[in-house]
Amino acid sequence: MSRFYRKNNDESTKNLFEKKLIYDLKLMRSNTSTALVDFTFAEKALYGRVNRLYLPIVVADTTIPLKNIKSAANPNGLKAMNFVSDAFDALSKNFQKKAMLNEISNSEEFLTHLKAYKGYVSHTKAYSDHINSYVSAFKKIVKKKNIKFADFEHFVARVFPSIIEATKKQPFTLPAFVKSRLCPIFCSGLAIKVSELKPSDDTVKIKKFVENKNWNFYVNACESYGFTIDKNNPDVLVADIASAEMLKYAEPYGIRTTDSVLSAGYLPAHDDYLEKFKAILFRMYMDLKVKRYHSETKITPDRTKQVIVRPIDYTYEEFTRIYNDAYFLKLYCKIRFAEEESHFTEQEMLSLIDNTIELSYSGLNRALHSFEIIVNKTFDYRGSLSYHKERVKILEK
Repeated sequence: MSRFYRKNNDESTKNLFEKKLIYDLKLMRSNTSTALVDFTFAEKALYGRVNRLYLPIVVADTTIPLKNIKSAANPNGLKAMNFVSDAFDALSKNFQKKAMLNEISNSEEFLTHLKAYKGYVSHTKAYSDHINSYVSAFKKIVKKKNIKFADFEHFVARVFPSIIEATKKQPFTLPAFVKSRLCPIFCSGLAIKVSELKPSDDTVKIKKFVENKNWNFYVNACESYGFTIDKNNPDVLVADIASAEMLKYAEPYGIRTTDSVLSAGYLPAHDDYLEKFKAILFRMYMDLKVKRYHSETKITPDRTKQVIVRPIDYTYEEFTRIYNDAYFLKLYCKIRFAEEESHFTEQEMLSLIDNTIELSYSGLNRALHSFEIIVNKTFDYRGSLSYHKERVKILEK
C-alpha cells in the first residue's frame, strides 16, 4: 500500500479520500496552469459528449472524419478527429525538436518522445459491450427471481419494472450511456493517452509525470498546442475546442468555431436510436425467455390445472409489426425519465409521453429531439455546477 498516493481502488473509502486530497494538492503545487482540468467536476464531466443544449452527442465521422495519429506508439491505427490528430502530431514533433536540442531531458519514458497509446474509442463498441453486460446481468436476475413470461407484453409487465429500477444506477439507453461515467472521454474523438499507465495508480502518475523533469514543459507545450490535461490522469490530453490554438488546426478543414466543431463533428445520440432500442428489447426477450414452463390456470372458481406455456418465438419482422413505433417510444420515454434526475410529476410525464408520440407522426427524430431537450436540462442534476453551488449554500447554513 502506498503511503501518500492511491495505488489501486482496494483501500477503504476514507484512505482513498485522504489520498485524493494529497494528490490534488501535489498537482496544484506542481503547476498552476489552466491547462490542468478536472474532468470529473460539474459539467466538465460531460465534455465532448454533450452539445450546448446538453443533449448527448456521438462522433459523426463524416464532415470531420477521424484521422490516423502518426505519432503513435504502435501501428494499430490509433485515431482522433482530424484536426486533433494534426495538433498532436505537431506537438510530438516539438518534443522531438526540443530533445534533439537538449532543451528537455532525453531519458524520460513518456515525456521525451511524446507518443499516443490510446485514441478514439467507438461509442458503438463501448455501448454494445455495456448492453452485453446488461443482458448477462438480467439473465441472472430473471433466473434468480424465477420470472417467466409468455409473450412480449408479458415480458414488459414482468421484467420492465426491474429495468426501470436498474437504470437509476446503470444507464440503459445510448443517450444516458453517453452522459454516464461508463462512457470514456475517448469516445469524443478529442482525447489521446500518452502512456500505458493504469488510471487507478496515482503513485506512478506522480512519479512518471508530475515529478518528471519535463513536466512543466509538457504542461506548457500542451497548452500552446490547444490541449488540456486531465488532472486526474495527467497522461490524457483533451483537445480544447474553444481555444484559438486548437481551432488553428481545425481551420484548414473549414472548421473555424467551437459551434462548428459541435455541429459538424457530432450527431445527437438519440438520432435513429429507436430502431436500436427495439432490437435491444427484442434480444432481451429472446435471450431471457425459457423454452417452456408450467403455469396454473383456473378452470372453475375452485379448481385449477397445470398447463405448459411455450413463450412466443417472434421473428424480428413479426415483433416490429405487432409492436409499433408508438409502443416503443412510450417505453423509451419511461426509461429516460428514470435515467435522468428529473422532477416531473406523474401527470407531467404522461403528458410529455403523449405529446412525444403525437409529434412522432410528423417525424420520429424530431419527436425524440424535442423530448431529449426537455429531459436533459442540467440546471439541477446531481453533479452539475449549480448543484454543487446549492450544496455549498446548504452546508454553509
